[in-house]
Amino acid sequence: MIIKIDVLNPYTFAGLLFGAMLPYWFSALTMGAVGDAAQEMIEEIEEQYPKIIAGEAPDHEKCIAISTNASLAKMIAPGCIVIISPLAVGILFGYRCCAGLLAGIIVSGI
Repeated sequence: MIIKIDVLNPYTFAGLLFGAMLPYWFSALTMGAVGDAAQEMIEEIEEQYPKIIAGEAPDHEKCIAISTNASLAKMIAPGCIVIISPLAVGILFGYRCCAGLLAGIIVSGI
């Protein structure tokens, strides 16, 4: 069964516009998470710097813990956007809007 999707349908067009926005929103949240993790890492390195100059070995485990915790905690929102947006749009507005959303994501994300 072949279903044709008309771009001039208001639901499809609204999905296209919303879908075109999602890759940028995802990227902004991801860059923010990376920036926050990098700032935490810089603060940890600044705390360890006097010890390193004194000849002590740096504590790599703290830096690894910072990056691991940041990746687990701060990437929840971008992951939810990717998974929930097509489901929510499809359930709330129907398959036409979901098709427009996915097409908008593909066109804008590439």
